[in-house]
Amino acid sequence: MTIKKISYILAVLGFGMTLAPAFAMAQTAGVGVSANATVTTPAAKVEMSATAMTNAKARGDKELDRRVQALTDANIRVQAMQKVTPTFKDNLATALQTQITAFNALKAKIDADTDAATLKADIQSITQSYRVYALVLPQVHIAAAADRAVAISSMMQTLGTKLAARIQAAGQAGADVTALNATLSDLGTKISDANTQAQAAVTVSAALAPDNGDKDKMASNNAALKTARTDLTTAGADLKAARKDIDTLVKGLKKVEASASATSTASTTTH
Repeated sequence: MTIKKISYILAVLGFGMTLAPAFAMAQTAGVGVSANATVTTPAAKVEMSATAMTNAKARGDKELDRRVQALTDANIRVQAMQKVTPTFKDNLATALQTQITAFNALKAKIDADTDAATLKADIQSITQSYRVYALVLPQVHIAAAADRAVAISSMMQTLGTKLAARIQAAGQAGADVTALNATLSDLGTKISDANTQAQAAVTVSAALAPDNGDKDKMASNNAALKTARTDLTTAGADLKAARKDIDTLVKGLKKVEASASATSTASTTTH
């Protein structure tokens, strides 16, 4: 893995966000929540013309199609994850598919509604009753960001190991590698902290559960998401700092190795 490739990946990801060595992510407590919703038909009579009902159904279908597409895209991201356990991926995928099935069923019901009051209640349930939708997507985004962070840190660890071998060789050749070793140590610290922060983000987000209209639970969920995003931001900053350490190591090694080569050449010529 080259420095250029790592730089490219970081740039593409736009890291200000994002996770944990092959995290044993059994933390999916909030992921498997039910997507079923109970809709109570209002007692009051609702008047609506045939045209109005047709338009209302079209709007409802559009909203549901948009949500299903977002969930489908999220599932593609889940399947692309490489640094999470199969169980974690399966749990996320199941939660997404459950929600997709629920939305498709609701769409069919809305399209078949003949009563204005029932139609109004069904359309309102898109945002009021199917609240798990607002939790599954953030969990997927957090997990995906964490997965990317672990992938990048893994690349950096591999490169760091190679740089460490070169530093050791330079030291054995008599070069002063004190500064290089200090930077190498910082690199390891930054990578480790990035993994820890990403793991924390996933753990916090896994505890999310639908609020079902409970304001306290809603506030708790929002706080958890904010904490998770802060953790991911910290992880991203760690990886950026690690990238700088790698650049410093590469430049420092070039100077040390060039100096060692010049010294060796001069020694050979003298003799």
